[in-house]
Amino acid sequence: MSAGAVTFWLVAGGGTLFRLLAARHIAGVLAPRWRIEPAPPDAPDPPVKVSVCVPARDEAAVIDRLLTSLDAQDHAALEVVVVDDRSTDDTGERARRHRCSVVAGSEPPEGWLGKQWACSRAADAATGDLLCFVDADTWHHPAAIRTCAAEMERHGLDVLVVVSGHALGTWSERLVMPFFWAALLSFLNVANADDPARPDDAMGNGQFWMVRKNTYDTFGGHAAVKDRLAEDVAIVRGLKHAGAKYRLRFGPEVTRTRMYTSFATLWKGFQKNAAVVDPAQPKLSLTLTLIAAILAAQAELWPWLVFLLAPTLGGLWAHPVALALALVQLGAIILGRARVLAALCDGPSDAAISRNPWVHLGQPLGASLGILAMLNSCQAQLRGATTWKGRRVRGRSL
Repeated sequence: MSAGAVTFWLVAGGGTLFRLLAARHIAGVLAPRWRIEPAPPDAPDPPVKVSVCVPARDEAAVIDRLLTSLDAQDHAALEVVVVDDRSTDDTGERARRHRCSVVAGSEPPEGWLGKQWACSRAADAATGDLLCFVDADTWHHPAAIRTCAAEMERHGLDVLVVVSGHALGTWSERLVMPFFWAALLSFLNVANADDPARPDDAMGNGQFWMVRKNTYDTFGGHAAVKDRLAEDVAIVRGLKHAGAKYRLRFGPEVTRTRMYTSFATLWKGFQKNAAVVDPAQPKLSLTLTLIAAILAAQAELWPWLVFLLAPTLGGLWAHPVALALALVQLGAIILGRARVLAALCDGPSDAAISRNPWVHLGQPLGASLGILAMLNSCQAQLRGATTWKGRRVRGRSL
């Protein structure tokens, strides 16, 4: 057998095996044991004060939805601190109509990224025993804060990260977001993430996470990760390294978000964090991104390549075993996506998109766009060309 044939069968067989294992792994990660559900109305309300910290820059389109959901929280000891991060719209004015305190933002000091500076300002103003950091594009079940505070108290946690449910509106969101979530969940091990001995396996989620204020202050708060693009991951890993007791849970009914509302905002948003980049090591960053892109293409696009080339090239491409492997790999890809969509994206007010065949038939387009977003993120970060809401964003990924 020639070297080319050996390579062909390794790629075909390896991709199929990986996808089958990944689909099984995703099902395990999304199992009920790792979920957190809204507490029933008669569940005890822990006597601990919670400060919800909201960094908000140009969020007029979504800030009312978030703050309305926080106004409706049933936790008694609650305060909400919004940092109006020098918005150019009426974010601050809208926030003042709700039950919250609004802190005027300022330009971040040298070496700080804007979000970290705003989070730090909110934490400084907070008076609660627990800090709950949420993004402005989220909204929450009325029992969300009570549920998570009770989880913190019941298990003596220092840090609780809750993975949000995702509302997907446009076709670009429905095609591309499952690509990234399936890739992430294919490698995430929740048991390892919770393991105190494995701090680097911790997963962050800046959309909703809770931390004890004394733990946060002792660690150094957001100042410790002031230049990290993925600050949510960096801070929880740092807290675990410092000995904090951490837990990760999936809570699509507890907290929800819609990160992007169009292809343009999706493309711009992923420019910040679709690739893991260290500007101080451009060659390594580029090499790792290219390897990740090649592996993603093999894992997501190989079956379609076989189906496309088999009629014209024949030979190995049209071999019955190759076609069977491609079909099995494609089935595993779609099964993994369906599980992600059903678990994280089919919210109570959303269409059952996990059962929409057009979402799955568009999988190769979504994967291609996702891979291109990774490459675009890498080049933009290395050139220092990444901007977000009028600010240049330049820092280390992790």
